[in-house]
Amino acid sequence: MKNGILYAAIAAALGAGAYYAIQQQNAGDTAGTLNYVPADTLVFMGDLEPASWKETISPLQARFSQLFTGGASTSVQEIERLQKEIDAKPDEWNDGLRVIFGLYAEYVTMLTKGTINPQDLGFSDKLDAAFYTVGALPVLRFKLENEANFDKLIAAAENRTKAKADTAKLKEFTYKRYFFNKDKHPVAFAIAKKDGFAILTLDLGDMVPADDLAIAFGITKPAKSLKQAATLDQLVQSYGFRKNSLGFINNELLIKTLTRADSPLAKLLDKISEGESNKSLAEYRTPECQKDIESIASLWPREIFGYTNLDTKGDPIRFDSTFKVESKDAATMASLQKLRGFIPDYGKEDKSLFKAAIGLNVDELAPVTTELWNRATQAQFTCTSLKDIQNSLKMTNPSMLAMGTAMVQGLQGASLDLQELKLKNNATEMPAVEKLSFVASVSSKQPQQLWGMLSMASPELAAQVKLPSDGQSVDLPVPPIMQLPGKIKLGLYGQHITVFTGDLGAKFAASLAKQPLAANGFYQLGLDYGLLADMAQFGRNQLEQANKANAIDELSATSGAEVTSAAPATSASIPTETNEQKEMKQVVTMLDEMRGVRLLTSMDFEKDGLAVKGSMELPQKK
Repeated sequence: MKNGILYAAIAAALGAGAYYAIQQQNAGDTAGTLNYVPADTLVFMGDLEPASWKETISPLQARFSQLFTGGASTSVQEIERLQKEIDAKPDEWNDGLRVIFGLYAEYVTMLTKGTINPQDLGFSDKLDAAFYTVGALPVLRFKLENEANFDKLIAAAENRTKAKADTAKLKEFTYKRYFFNKDKHPVAFAIAKKDGFAILTLDLGDMVPADDLAIAFGITKPAKSLKQAATLDQLVQSYGFRKNSLGFINNELLIKTLTRADSPLAKLLDKISEGESNKSLAEYRTPECQKDIESIASLWPREIFGYTNLDTKGDPIRFDSTFKVESKDAATMASLQKLRGFIPDYGKEDKSLFKAAIGLNVDELAPVTTELWNRATQAQFTCTSLKDIQNSLKMTNPSMLAMGTAMVQGLQGASLDLQELKLKNNATEMPAVEKLSFVASVSSKQPQQLWGMLSMASPELAAQVKLPSDGQSVDLPVPPIMQLPGKIKLGLYGQHITVFTGDLGAKFAASLAKQPLAANGFYQLGLDYGLLADMAQFGRNQLEQANKANAIDELSATSGAEVTSAAPATSASIPTETNEQKEMKQVVTMLDEMRGVRLLTSMDFEKDGLAVKGSMELPQKK
């Protein structure tokens, strides 16, 4: 549990470091933090220009105030329980865990108020901050506006958990550290202030060079800073990212942990493992493997992420973001792009509760897989380990895949779009559907041939229903498992076989006739939180009705024949709220707060890498 709290606290800290920076800023405000970040950082999350808390986070706090306070109240109960555990078992809680838990507890306590002001933490409205690495050291740096408030926060965390700080010096620079352990390789959580910044990092003693800690604290400037390298400027220009809340992971540097014994992370792992990691990775650190493996990494140099659009003033509030695995392997990306298929577009009228679609050109699946397999097995490697992998791949020739895909030749994609769903509240095992509208589609170059293959797989279905003519639909026989408000239809519109019901379902199905089979995507998933809220409320109603029914049955069983219709009601006939009901009530409350929030994610193969994009819409609070 203690480790879980530690990880949760660190995640909350890092999440906050990413969460604050979500919006536009005046061009004159630049991030001073970037002067302290080494250009060769393994990971970076931060800003090219500081973001305004008032313009970005405050609207979200106001929008989800009940969610903040309600969720935090539950966390407060857990915090109180853990504080009692600290008092009861003090030896099991080191100072590092204590202070991190204390900071997390102070943060949650502030959340119970519904809003958090950066000034309460000692920060300014335009929060200049970043998470990055110096060698193997993780660093979280914040610009301070009010050092006294920051000191109060640290003191409150210490007092809450009785965490004791050790005062340490580095080149006459003084900082606080809280030890996780004081064994052969001591590790401590370090907090320092310098040049108007707060710095949170780890003190790993002699496991990392002293110069790295000096750079982390800002005592020594990096040989080349991220600002000087203009890496973030390049991301903004190349990918259209906003200048706030963007970052990257450097794969080329990370892979050197495997191939280079002198890389910062490799040195740290070697000291922690007492030389065992160096021995186990020796086969990858030969000159041949260094060349081959690092060459592969250079083709997939980094992951990048950031916001491409954000509007907290409009209604709805909108966030658009991109995460991309960058690729310089043009041949591989050209092959993967051949797999892209068709994903329907129902236009602005599509306000679906749920949607899922995969665009896959099945005709290209076997050729592309074979092409990639040939490229991997025929690549010229001198590294023994990579040769072994090649030999294993040669034992799994993908040519047999062509036989399977031949059965669904011409298939270009499949999708489901749910526009409306409402269940009747009752306590039966199989609830009735009050309202339903959806469209499911299968898109193919040869829809009649595809239907023929499906009919062969299900002769009974083929005997009951025939694929209608283009532009027509027929009733689809559905087993009477659940009561439905309308008929389920089977239709053919252009090159799209559809199953639908409801007015919008019929309209969207017909609109497919005008949509050509263009290769426009690979994967898409969308969700309206209103659907989850409705399902949670329905589950709560069912649970309450079931509990009432059980209470009546129990009362009847205990009363026996003496109970008559004239008998007065007793407290036994009114069931008390169970823990399950309380938990369900909390879930319903939280999801009700999320009503109107819509998420849409997609994954696609682009020329310069694999892109995962996300959009979120949420209405302003009235």
